[in-house]
Amino acid sequence: MTINEINSLNKTGNTPVTVSNIQEIDELISVNNLVPIKILKVNQSYNQENVIDLRFDDYLQGYLIFPKSKERIIIAEMTEFEFIAFLNEANLDEYNLDEYKFKYNYVLLKESFYFTYKEHYLKTSPLWGGFSHNLEYTEPSSILLNNVLEINTNYKLKDFDRYEYENAIRAIEQPYAFERFLKLYHLLELQFDYHLIKRIKSLNIPENSNRIGILLNDYSRNEQDRLHDLISFYCSDFSPLLNSLELVIPFRTIAKDMFIRFGNSNKPLTEIKFDCLFDSGNINESTLDSLKITNSNNPIETFLPKLISFWIYRVRCSIAHNKIGEYILSWEDENFITDFAEPLIKEVLNQCFKK
Repeated sequence: MTINEINSLNKTGNTPVTVSNIQEIDELISVNNLVPIKILKVNQSYNQENVIDLRFDDYLQGYLIFPKSKERIIIAEMTEFEFIAFLNEANLDEYNLDEYKFKYNYVLLKESFYFTYKEHYLKTSPLWGGFSHNLEYTEPSSILLNNVLEINTNYKLKDFDRYEYENAIRAIEQPYAFERFLKLYHLLELQFDYHLIKRIKSLNIPENSNRIGILLNDYSRNEQDRLHDLISFYCSDFSPLLNSLELVIPFRTIAKDMFIRFGNSNKPLTEIKFDCLFDSGNINESTLDSLKITNSNNPIETFLPKLISFWIYRVRCSIAHNKIGEYILSWEDENFITDFAEPLIKEVLNQCFKK
């Protein structure tokens, strides 16, 4: 609403809250010395039944309110904070309705603190406050509907234990692909310990003590090695793994940066072989053989676990570390996760959990 429209409403004397001190600040309308600022994102762990005090250097300077979380609110029963937000969000015609459904949550700031907030706190609110007023960049693609028409599984899987189940649920609850990939990786990471225990249990302790010592020594190696051992042991159905790997072909630039330029000396593909593979346009046994990537000294059952473990681990590091020295993913790269990395790690998990 405009200031004139709010003044005209106020003159009727029928507003649920007494309105005073109306003025425009930065295209926002301050009412009763409070300036409402829209919130686009908010920490979902907050109990949105509460009104949260906002203190800066221990001084109360505003409030965080969650009218959007409610169903339709009866206008005549709105609180002062809700009505101030309503006057900024709604148009005059909507005041004639009995109820209103808010489109946004709000920060209500004391008018005297507004410009200090704008200069020093507004852009950093996702960190200190757990909410954001604006998005500086394009939204992640994964918040859009995924046009899935079919879900197909070729495996009967073992039942999850409690911790596996919790990680699987956390993965499906994540709205963004980066966090979802990490939860799937955590599910894979749990198998490192289980895999070691399973192999030790299969041995006779008095007769195989040296073998157990070797297993324990191998387990002390780095995480990528343990991931490689897990994939080597469980992932023997090469065709779906190759199909999942082939999904990387449209992402040549990101893949080359992440797997070659930011890869370490143990990368299973040289830059020349990487380019040849992507030039071919497909990843299958025939192509790997014709490009001499696989051979008698490096058969597919040896090469594929090395490649998959290396690529999955590099994606994990790029997401988890987010530092110079790793390829830093941005929201614009999220399709790389949703369309390639996520299907790949899911295929690995399916084979690890196969009955």
